[in-house]
Amino acid sequence: MKEHPLHAPTTRVALAAYLHDLGKLAERAVVYAGDARLDAHLTLYCPFHKEGGWHSHRHAAHTALAFDTIEPWLPRVLTGESSPFVGRRYATDPSNPTQDALEATDSLVNAAAAHHKPDTFLQWIIATADRVASGFEREEFETYNHGKDETRSGLDHYSARQITLFEQIRLDGSEPAENALQWRYPLKPLSPASLFPQKADQCESRDRKASQAEYAKVWSWFLRGLEDIPAAHRQQASLWFDHFDSLWMTATHVIPAATAFNVKPEVSLYDHSRTAAALAAALWRWHEAAGQTDAAAAQRLRERRDFGEQKFLLIQGDFFGIQDFIFASGGDSRKHAAKLLRGRSFQVSLFTEVAALRILDALGLPATSQVINAAGKFLIVAPHTPEVIAVLHELRGEFDAWFLEHTFGLAGMGLAWEAASCNDFLLTHKSSPTTERGFAALRTRLVAQLDRAKHARFDLCRQGAQVFAQADYRDGPCAYNGRLPADRLADRAAHGDNNKPSCALSRDQIAIGTALVKRFERLLIVRETEADQLFNGGNLQQLELPLFGYRLAFTAHEDASGRFGELATSGLLRRCFDFSLPSADDTQGIVPLWHGYARRFISGYVPRASGHESRVRGRFVGVAQDDFPEAGDLLPFDLLASEDRQLDAQSSHWQGIAALGVLKGDIDNLGELFRVGLQKPTFAKHAALSRQVNSFFAIYLPWLLAREFPKVYTVFAGGDDFFLIGPWRTVQRLAWRMRCEFHRYVAENTNLHFSAGIATQKPGAPVHVLAELAEDALEQAKKCIEPGGSKAEPVKNAVTCFGQTMSWTQWPHLEGSLERLNTLRAGMNLSTAYVYGLLQFVDMREQEANGEPEAAMWRARFKYRTRRFVVDRIRGLDEVTRQRHFTTLAIDIGDKGINQLGASYRVALFNHLYQFRDR
Repeated sequence: MKEHPLHAPTTRVALAAYLHDLGKLAERAVVYAGDARLDAHLTLYCPFHKEGGWHSHRHAAHTALAFDTIEPWLPRVLTGESSPFVGRRYATDPSNPTQDALEATDSLVNAAAAHHKPDTFLQWIIATADRVASGFEREEFETYNHGKDETRSGLDHYSARQITLFEQIRLDGSEPAENALQWRYPLKPLSPASLFPQKADQCESRDRKASQAEYAKVWSWFLRGLEDIPAAHRQQASLWFDHFDSLWMTATHVIPAATAFNVKPEVSLYDHSRTAAALAAALWRWHEAAGQTDAAAAQRLRERRDFGEQKFLLIQGDFFGIQDFIFASGGDSRKHAAKLLRGRSFQVSLFTEVAALRILDALGLPATSQVINAAGKFLIVAPHTPEVIAVLHELRGEFDAWFLEHTFGLAGMGLAWEAASCNDFLLTHKSSPTTERGFAALRTRLVAQLDRAKHARFDLCRQGAQVFAQADYRDGPCAYNGRLPADRLADRAAHGDNNKPSCALSRDQIAIGTALVKRFERLLIVRETEADQLFNGGNLQQLELPLFGYRLAFTAHEDASGRFGELATSGLLRRCFDFSLPSADDTQGIVPLWHGYARRFISGYVPRASGHESRVRGRFVGVAQDDFPEAGDLLPFDLLASEDRQLDAQSSHWQGIAALGVLKGDIDNLGELFRVGLQKPTFAKHAALSRQVNSFFAIYLPWLLAREFPKVYTVFAGGDDFFLIGPWRTVQRLAWRMRCEFHRYVAENTNLHFSAGIATQKPGAPVHVLAELAEDALEQAKKCIEPGGSKAEPVKNAVTCFGQTMSWTQWPHLEGSLERLNTLRAGMNLSTAYVYGLLQFVDMREQEANGEPEAAMWRARFKYRTRRFVVDRIRGLDEVTRQRHFTTLAIDIGDKGINQLGASYRVALFNHLYQFRDR
């Protein structure tokens, strides 16, 4: 696998486009106020308006100045080898640029800074990418290019804060008025807390100096973050660029990309930078392949005469069979269930990451050409050339062959691509209510193309089932995945089992789970042919199975392995990912998520043993003394099941069932939200919305679990869905907390919500059974009908628990009813028999609601049973007290419980009963 000859120059073009708006951060931070070079740069890079005698888009001048500031921490892309740009030349007097410096018009810096005043072909590549990423029609851009930096509300580029896309989503296709939007993002680096919007009056001010001071803090943090990227990694521009992309995301994820001419500040500087870089790289490569890089090509871009030509190829990848892969059964895997689940889930993320890297390397594209990567899916922007399409056909066959050989078709990577022109990205309004144009139409084509790829997996119609006939089961099935053939016996020392057959895929899954337990939070990727350059030892754990031509190794922090400097300097290190979780010690969730390396949010939180579990006698049901884990190990599911048992102070016995809660959920109507949710979709908005949806589950949720729900295990959480396992009652509390936090995350927009299914099961059930139960519960929740609503239109936005489906709005009432039941038990000594008998009245109440009039007699029967309970069980009371107790039970249980909550009241009754059982 050799490096593509155009990889380095393509990376430079992408970097120029990526940093074209670097000056927006610098200008708003007032970094260069009074700088002697500013006037000259305004003349060079900014449009001048004779009427009024002023320069607009002054940030472009600041972009050129900011390059000087950050150059010490950049790869040598400015003064070293810089094709297709010319090397940068400097004026001897910074306040008076010489003609020699001005002649270097095709430098990388000039291409980046001249995007509002382009002249050369390379400058027009960057300028075109900038405009296409924003979806500007020609007239819209010309108006924008002559506008002032202010919003409709009168705020300027210093004081305006980014509004949230979530607040604007409407499933009816309408668009809320901008002055009605109440939520903004606080100007803070990326952290769990800064993901959430706030009311505008909490983070937006007309105090210009205070607003500038906020930007100055971000600028200073950004410069310090640049120093954190290992110096050796600058030797590889593509490796450094991947790190820098994560730094830029952390610094600018909530900085508005545009405020001029009343443009809504709704897309972040990060999302605009990344989409512009992806488009610029592909656009330049298309022109390079077509031999159209002269002044005539620049003129066509200027006049948009070739905007209808399909120069882009949008490549989609989709890992299919995720759940079958993660929950594979049939082997003796219970002992390793927790590690296997963690390893398999993480392995799915590795498949998509490495598949995307394989495509990028094969096509000679930088990391920023991968615009979307979440939940087993990715989107790459490439040039639309015959060479690219031929390579993609080869890669599709390569991926199919790998998955057929190692998973026998249980999982695979679907690959689809769709050609697009500049016009396809433009923000074109619908010509009719039923006709899509511009980016909306392109997005529809992308969905259809990927759907076709899903239904043509492995191209089996052409190749048949030959691969399955070649399976070799001479060593029996794998002990950890009974569908796969073993290729050797397990290593007793490594896995603690005696002669258990296994396959390489399963051994890697256990190795991944082990590495994560050891807190190996960095991932190194090298080409397979160079794997011998990796060392083995206590600080590095290689995976056995090559993945699409690469070798992967987990390692601890950089100090343990020399910051990987030798690998980076030699060019062997293709990627180095930091996938560490937000710190649980960060009590407010405000610590920026940056450690000097490219971030990948692909690791979920898992509970670890304290080492003291074995000392708590009587709490853990069915766990032998030898089965207790050591401190730091993953908590096995058998122990998690007992975590909600409580010690009864009077009897000194532990009470409550030992059971697991399995929580599965996903965002409702996500396809529709992307299709019609935003009235004016653009490429940058699409990428931003995808990133922000993923961030709730992949960034905030792990931090929440570590801080408040430390006994809950993440099977997967990312994209739009999640699957969690924990103590049964804890999982219920978590589900409600997630619902509330998600409501806050989406700016309290009632169009955005998720449904969830909760299954409660005794420990020891196979994991695939837990998954099926949770999936069935989720399917029921998706069918939820609002009382009085049409059965043809389920509202979703619901939860199913103990087989009972209800709207989320009922959940707090059930929790209140449970609390009241617990109080009545303590005050009136409610018996288990009495509470259990209430279930029959709930059944009758449900029958009554379904139109069975004879079921209405439940009220009389309930009162009789309650009267008998008060008379027979609560002795020594006078008649007045008995009547008061009867009335309390009749109101709290009969009216507020059974009558008002109906069938949902079962959940409160089951929770009450299970809390006080012996085990």
